[in-house]
Amino acid sequence: MTTVLCIDTASGPFALALAVDGAIVATSAHHAPQDHSKALLPAIDAILRSHPRLDGIAVVKGPGSYAGLRVGIATAEGLALARGIPLRGIGTLAAVRAASGLADVTAVHPAGRGEFAAQPFANGEPSAPMAALRGDDLAGRPLAGQGAGALGGIEIGPGERCQAALLELLPAFAEGPTESVEAVYLREPKITLPRRSGKPLPAR
Repeated sequence: MTTVLCIDTASGPFALALAVDGAIVATSAHHAPQDHSKALLPAIDAILRSHPRLDGIAVVKGPGSYAGLRVGIATAEGLALARGIPLRGIGTLAAVRAASGLADVTAVHPAGRGEFAAQPFANGEPSAPMAALRGDDLAGRPLAGQGAGALGGIEIGPGERCQAALLELLPAFAEGPTESVEAVYLREPKITLPRRSGKPLPAR
């Protein structure tokens, strides 16, 4: 029996999916914006209650929420290392493409500032690099992804995306040892240092 868990924290709501011998047997979705670090591990414990053995970990690696991706990938890496099992990653837009069931589609994911991370696929493969586009720029294209419904496309939430990611990655677990998973960002995250209080340091 082969059991693989998929973690998708690319959005505010995060999702989990569990497959046993190639079939998805359990899923869960959780609304935890800005709180993935506290909610993710209890959710994983809950979904593994009936299937405690794990043979592999799959993770959605972005683009998406900066903090969410960091937590999801770090958790996936920690589980894989602790259990000595392989780890595989898949891009958010590739997972969207798979969930859409379309070979020719533009996969999108919210990127803030009214923009979407967008990538066209032809015959199931990327046909151009990922780019930041506004809704008006996407008019007339076959769209799929989170937020695509409002643009006339196929709405795909984290739960559907996570299940599609898991099914896409299952064949890769027969290919050998774990791999390093790097987060994919549409744009480099802006990290600022805390402001100084302006108070002088106490004299020694």
